[in-house]
Amino acid sequence: METMIIKGDSVKEKIFGEVKNEIIVLQEKYHRVPGIAFIGFSCVPLAKYNIPLHVQLAEALGFKVWKEIEPDDVTEEVIFKLIGKLNNDDYIHAIVILQPLPAHLNPIRIINRIDPSKEMEGFHPMNMMSTLIPDIQKTKYPMCLPAALFEMFSEAGIKVKKDQDWVFLLDDEFFSNTLTNMIVRTAASAVVPDDCAVTFLNKNSQNLIEHCKRADFLVVVSKIPEYIRPEWLKPGVCIIDIYSNLVKEVPSKKDPNKFVPVIRGGVNVDSVQQIAGSILPIPGGLMTVVMAILFRNTVMAFKNNLTLK
Repeated sequence: METMIIKGDSVKEKIFGEVKNEIIVLQEKYHRVPGIAFIGFSCVPLAKYNIPLHVQLAEALGFKVWKEIEPDDVTEEVIFKLIGKLNNDDYIHAIVILQPLPAHLNPIRIINRIDPSKEMEGFHPMNMMSTLIPDIQKTKYPMCLPAALFEMFSEAGIKVKKDQDWVFLLDDEFFSNTLTNMIVRTAASAVVPDDCAVTFLNKNSQNLIEHCKRADFLVVVSKIPEYIRPEWLKPGVCIIDIYSNLVKEVPSKKDPNKFVPVIRGGVNVDSVQQIAGSILPIPGGLMTVVMAILFRNTVMAFKNNLTLK
């Protein structure tokens, strides 16, 4: 069995092209462009790569970009004040908290301070509720994680069948983190059909291998690089790797004076060849498209803001 490695580059570039063209049209018509603000934290291992990446891509697409990098010991009060300022700025249409946060900050309290109409990832409690219960209030902007997965599945021709088993495997700290726990469960509610079984599994579970062996779709969110063992897998499983871990930094081949990150997810791609039917890997898989959906949602927010005035 040949394993299909599903990269997000083609989907990402397609969405980037659409976003860039739309911003050009908006600039010509309204002499304004969508604004996006990134709040990051210097203590995060990937911060020195992740924050510049978001900023550079947003600027290249034509967004007006604000960037705030906070120190390790920043207080909740300071973050609340900053978010309040950004909420009241009419030139900012999206406020993005680059995860994870320093350990002393409560992520759900921070996200909850963002105006729901400026929270584009679908992580605000009100926005998650709209995804979970669309009959009460439909979300204005699709939650980025499930929207990205739908785009990639469509591109790769992957179809979810009846009665398939979905297993979501998370580290213990992701279960104890209210925001992460709710994000995973909300995204699952949008992605997994009603007639499929769903299991949320702690990585420390005694029945870990048993659950993995029956998974038709295995979603891995782990801070332990390449944790999943190939002998745990059901032949033909579709693996969705989500969390990016900085393993090391090495000199760039183009410029040995510069260092580049080596990033790994919870699954070693080579080890699952000929076993998994397909894999959305780290790096280069789902999360590249998640960023594209975020930018597309921000353009939608700008256009919605115009109709309200």
